[in-house]
Amino acid sequence: MFAKLPNLLSPYPIFIILSTVLITASASANNALLNSSWAQTNNGICADDTQSPFASNPFLEKLRDKYCKQYLKSAEKDDKIKAQFSEHENKKSDNLQKAEDRIQKKLQELKDRLEKILSDEDEEQQPLPTEEQKKVEEEDQFAIKEHKSENDKDCRDGNVLAGASNEEDLKVLAECQEAAGEVVHTKKMDDGDYKFLLDVEDKYKYLLNEKNDDKTDGYLVVEIVPPDQDSKDIALPDSGDKVHVWGAWVTDKPKGWHEIHPAWKVVKE
Repeated sequence: MFAKLPNLLSPYPIFIILSTVLITASASANNALLNSSWAQTNNGICADDTQSPFASNPFLEKLRDKYCKQYLKSAEKDDKIKAQFSEHENKKSDNLQKAEDRIQKKLQELKDRLEKILSDEDEEQQPLPTEEQKKVEEEDQFAIKEHKSENDKDCRDGNVLAGASNEEDLKVLAECQEAAGEVVHTKKMDDGDYKFLLDVEDKYKYLLNEKNDDKTDGYLVVEIVPPDQDSKDIALPDSGDKVHVWGAWVTDKPKGWHEIHPAWKVVKE
């Protein structure tokens, strides 16, 4: 009348059910243990600790050994990279310091050279050799012939060399000349003159001669005599200032180079 029910007490179904439960429970336990252990630091996971939760589970122990082998290898590589980076940074820092020292040395050498140019050195007071004087004279004659003195509101009447302590050493090429450029060095001289070197703009390069190239590093010498230093038209410049100047364009005969001396108007740009 009724279909025959399966024998629920048969040992085979019970074995299958129990096996499934145990496997599931074991997997869950393994995952929980792995997740819990993985939450530790790498040092904790890889520590040689007899109390480690991995010790009782060969499967997890094997996983841990594999992971730790990779981790330690990676950590060793990272340490080498850090060491190399640190060494590189130290070398870089040393190189930067050496480069800075070289630059500072060069700047000091340049400053000393510029200071010497502006100073009244004994050897600079000696007359030029005859051949050099002749060459400077020829260049000056050509400059006077090719260049006309300016004639505007910024020029000065009368004796344009008034106030110059070495007036007898100055040969006038143009009674009124303008120039513009950047100031590279300044010095208050013993005779009271305020003297500076001017890196002139390209359009004023013709104001220089070979002696400027040889003795003043290609800069134009500009001197402001004491009577003009308090003038409203004079702004005593500092190194690095860009200025426009007006004054007498002359040759300093004992030295041979060209100057604006005296300069009676100096405007900072």
